Amino acid sequence: MNKRNILYAKLAIIMAVIYQSLAVAVVFLRPDLGVYWHTISEWAIGKYGWVMQLAFISSGLSYLFLLLTVKPVINGRFGKLGLILLFCCFAGTVGVGIFVTDPYPPDFTITQTLIHTICGTLAMLLLPIAALLINYNLVKKNSGFAHLKNALLLTGIFPLIALIGFILQVSLCVVPLGENTVGENVPIGYPPRILFFIYHLWLIVLAGIVIKRRKQLTN
Repeated sequence: MNKRNILYAKLAIIMAVIYQSLAVAVVFLRPDLGVYWHTISEWAIGKYGWVMQLAFISSGLSYLFLLLTVKPVINGRFGKLGLILLFCCFAGTVGVGIFVTDPYPPDFTITQTLIHTICGTLAMLLLPIAALLINYNLVKKNSGFAHLKNALLLTGIFPLIALIGFILQVSLCVVPLGENTVGENVPIGYPPRILFFIYHLWLIVLAGIVIKRRKQLTN
């Protein structure tokens, strides 16, 4: 690990914080949209939409900077697979910011909406796998992180638990509504916000571990 990697780690944290901050800010900029029953992507539509687009791109960059942070200390096929998946999360999340969807429920005959949905779904599903592979690799393949085994394994599984919870929530509370999945009583707003918060929490913890380890080595 060199100073450049520490810079990448700090940038990863900054970009994650920027995403979360902007995601909160747009709620106040667009009070006409209800957080409970509007998807996050709908804040990228219309007035102040560029703020949410910037938020998505910042989130994508946080994944890219984390990739650059841990790349030098990742060894083995599964670890490298984790990096590839993390890069896909970067590309997918940036794609979400570039290709703005139409209002919920999405019309997949609109090319831009289809691309937006594919990008977002891939990033959402692949991040937990990337987190598991990267954290596990650091524990098993890098002696410098072995003493952090419990912390890495525990935080590495958080994104997967969050994704499972999100899928269960959608399956139990949204899908059964069928054609009625639109309106103030449909809980589609908060679950993805919580999901992405946990994704970024994993990222911040891992980047923080790298920064702390570097400081310990230089002291």
